[in-house]
Amino acid sequence: MYVELKHINKNYGNFQASKDVSFGIEQGKLVALLGPSGSGKTTILRMIAGLEHPNSGEILIDGKVVNDIPATKRGIGFVFQSYALFRYMTVFDNVAFGLEIQKVPKDEIKKRVLELIELVGLKGMEKRYPNQLSGGQRQRVAFARALAPNPSILLLDEPFAAIDAKVRQELRSWLKNMIEKLGVTSIFVTHDQDEAIEVADEIIITNKGRVEQKGTPIEVYQNPKTAFTASFFGQPSELVDYKQFNTFKDLKNVDKVFVRPEFVKVTKKSEQQFYKTSAVEGVIEQIFFRGNTLELVVRVGDNVFTARRGLDEELVEIGEKVDIFLYRIFVTSGDEAHLVQNQSIREESLVI
Repeated sequence: MYVELKHINKNYGNFQASKDVSFGIEQGKLVALLGPSGSGKTTILRMIAGLEHPNSGEILIDGKVVNDIPATKRGIGFVFQSYALFRYMTVFDNVAFGLEIQKVPKDEIKKRVLELIELVGLKGMEKRYPNQLSGGQRQRVAFARALAPNPSILLLDEPFAAIDAKVRQELRSWLKNMIEKLGVTSIFVTHDQDEAIEVADEIIITNKGRVEQKGTPIEVYQNPKTAFTASFFGQPSELVDYKQFNTFKDLKNVDKVFVRPEFVKVTKKSEQQFYKTSAVEGVIEQIFFRGNTLELVVRVGDNVFTARRGLDEELVEIGEKVDIFLYRIFVTSGDEAHLVQNQSIREESLVI
């Protein structure tokens, strides 16, 4: 592993921000630290950078313990959410700043800076100032500045949070392509699940200072290992009484049950229901237009949960009675979670 954290603990007074955090990251990977506010993800990032110091445990980079190595000597580039550009410096001078601090020869600085400005798609804007750039352009300057000293690791703290939705979507693809091209090990903090799924090679989910789960986006999404991950990832709804649904009545040691929208089939009374004997009646309580789908809030007895229906299907109405079939559910017991398939359908008939 190129970056390793071993049994890291970090306290701020009586508050423990990191609790026995251990994980490894392979060289060249783009990894997302994903979790709710206050889950400890930014603390982890800042400890890797050397901006914070753990109370115990070891941080290793390329096999070397760096706990006592200052931030300026760790070979790390850092991109902040707020860009942190120098307002009175041009694009060129902002990108060159770190190299000038290192006293790199001027001809080498010029060559490196112009290469990076072209790499991030800002060629011809070298003489502009930050206030003459869009939010997306400013963030690209921040990326270029962080990359200028050839860091071994690139750290990004919610790099797209201050950018509007359309530009954020464009920058996600751009960042992933750029990291793949450069091969620099990169770790970014986000609370946006879609962002983590789209951009990251691996996701590390944090909660209350702990690492809950680590894996590829597909692994973490489809196979949550802990109760928190099952309740956090995706768009889960908790079922108050899962026994109101057919074929889920014999579960043992159940603490909580969650269902995701893609686990639910909503069928109008006038449509064919392939699992009629296993479906239950529900009522549409709310409908939200989400662009390519309709998001439905459905009630079945005491259970209220979210489902989806395609725009190519016949419209449903608020208050309409419909048939509800659950393909599967997540069941938690203690701190563990597992997937339970509906017994009335065969494994190969399920749609993920």
